[in-house]
Amino acid sequence: MNVLPYVLTFLAGLWAGWVTNVLAERFPVVEKPLFSPLRCVRSGEKLGFLEYIPVIGYMLQKGKCRHCGKSLPWRFPLVEILLALAFALAWPNYETDPFYVYLINAFYIFLLAVIALIDWRYRLIYPVMIWGGVVVGIIVALVSGPHPDNLLPDGIISVGLGVALGGGMFYLIYLVALAIYRRRALGFGDVLLAILIGVILGFPRVISGLFLGAVLGGVVAVGFFFFGRKRWRDFIPYGTTLCIGVILIIIWGEAVWHWGPFGMITNLLQLFFYVILRVIFNQ
Repeated sequence: MNVLPYVLTFLAGLWAGWVTNVLAERFPVVEKPLFSPLRCVRSGEKLGFLEYIPVIGYMLQKGKCRHCGKSLPWRFPLVEILLALAFALAWPNYETDPFYVYLINAFYIFLLAVIALIDWRYRLIYPVMIWGGVVVGIIVALVSGPHPDNLLPDGIISVGLGVALGGGMFYLIYLVALAIYRRRALGFGDVLLAILIGVILGFPRVISGLFLGAVLGGVVAVGFFFFGRKRWRDFIPYGTTLCIGVILIIIWGEAVWHWGPFGMITNLLQLFFYVILRVIFNQ
């Protein structure tokens, strides 16, 4: 087995995680310029060169600011390691395809990680990130052509159906929840995120992505409730769990969405929507 691609993708993932942390730390805060020199989040002091290095910078400081001695957030090395693992674990699915297929999916993993981390920390999903990903996905669908192997959406029609299904379903949930509860039980950012997921996965994979994200969201909600962190009507970061679900599908594909009960349910959903589409087009 050639380990070099795994080492290189792991290192690339470390730096992608580093950038994810920087964007999540600065993008939502107006007072923090996006491209200014990095500073310690505790003391505000400028970081040294070695402290820029993913994971190693955290370890060199022993998890504490060298100026004020306060503990640094553990999420920094955790996000970097998780992105590194995601990049490396995704490689086997794409090593026999043109390299651009892997690069596009690695970009999607990175983008979804940024959106997930910001939503987790600030309860915000920025439309500029959504539309940026949508533009990239549409260009890819137009230029790269069909992909029956499901490593990318199978052409622009697959993308269009994915957007209609994902965005339409979530917009309907948004309106129904607003009508029943007289409050937004689902943020409109989640609707935009469902559109992006439709572009990234296309049809029918968008069904699996939304389903897996919803399952993960339910698990998180139940966990928060039983550990006393949230009440039933409190905010739950569904945007984060949706992003994680899509990342898992990008990494493992069929192995995730056809595992155990997931496979049975998603296959039934796919069959249902296929029948609807056949009826519509036959008419």
